[in-house]
Amino acid sequence: MNTNLGSNIRAFRKNKGFTQEELADLLGVTPQAVSKWESEVGLPDVSMIVPLAQVLGVSTDALLGYTMIAENEEVTERILATISGMWDEMDRAGSELRICEYMASETNVNPGNFEIVKEFLKHAALLSMYVDKSVEGRLQDRLDDVRKIYKDAIRKGTYVISHTNDRTLAEKIHHSIAWIYIHEKDFEKAKDHINVLPSFESSRNKENMDMEVAFFEGGFEKMKGVVDKNNTLLFYAVANQLNLVALKYGWFERTEEAIRVCEWCEGILRAFAAREQSIDMNTYLKERARNTFFKVLAYKHNGKDREADEVVEKFRAEVGAGSYSDELKKMAIDTLNNELEYYRGAY
Repeated sequence: MNTNLGSNIRAFRKNKGFTQEELADLLGVTPQAVSKWESEVGLPDVSMIVPLAQVLGVSTDALLGYTMIAENEEVTERILATISGMWDEMDRAGSELRICEYMASETNVNPGNFEIVKEFLKHAALLSMYVDKSVEGRLQDRLDDVRKIYKDAIRKGTYVISHTNDRTLAEKIHHSIAWIYIHEKDFEKAKDHINVLPSFESSRNKENMDMEVAFFEGGFEKMKGVVDKNNTLLFYAVANQLNLVALKYGWFERTEEAIRVCEWCEGILRAFAAREQSIDMNTYLKERARNTFFKVLAYKHNGKDREADEVVEKFRAEVGAGSYSDELKKMAIDTLNNELEYYRGAY
């Protein structure tokens, strides 16, 4: 615990861009009182701690100096390991419900661990996909329990958004909340959260400027390291977008166009893989496996069962002959096999 409450108040005040006078005005105290707190000549009354934290946009733990970083990391690792052990590929909806119930309890015990709150939101968003009738429509007999989870997750996520200075963390939570609202058909609330997310419309992004700074500061050689890092981030973004496109065309477009789009998505993934240092091979193979499954759907929806079987065998042979580790090969083949088994009969 860091007991320097005065220095914490000063640091968080400056981070918010407040003067001592402005902070005093927001709290209904005198500027002299704020000055005394920050110099630790005097300390705020205990009744001022919560209002102070709210005005400064931090948790009371952060204000009081309870960093608990090591403890939070240990708790997070334990919870993630527990979640991993609860997953059943053949009962995805049931697994997500059990995970969400577990996460609801853990986030009650550890409300200041924003990482597990983020994970709770992520799993609640995944649960919403399985419950939505327009997608899988499972757990209809548990709707009351599911909606209690949604409400709890959104409440906790909203709290984190208003109390964190981590923009990336806040964006991930906005993203998850938007998914819940989409599957609950509350599109206006979904748009409220979507509208604060980064957009493709702007090319004025941080990554481009990072490369320019590196170039003008240290030359081309320094910039090359930033290029590879940024290309990895670009790959994640593109792979996620392609996965969504191939998924929708594979499931819902019952024409030859679905096959062409899935093949186009696969071609882009392959192009990224030509520069291995700029991608994560685990993500690449997982996305290739999913894209293969969507191609299978597209072929079967067009009455081309033989071609669908050929796509599966071609992917298995390609992965088996690749220079990947045995662990990556198994992961890729298992990903495809699990999709084929889970949705068997649905196509």
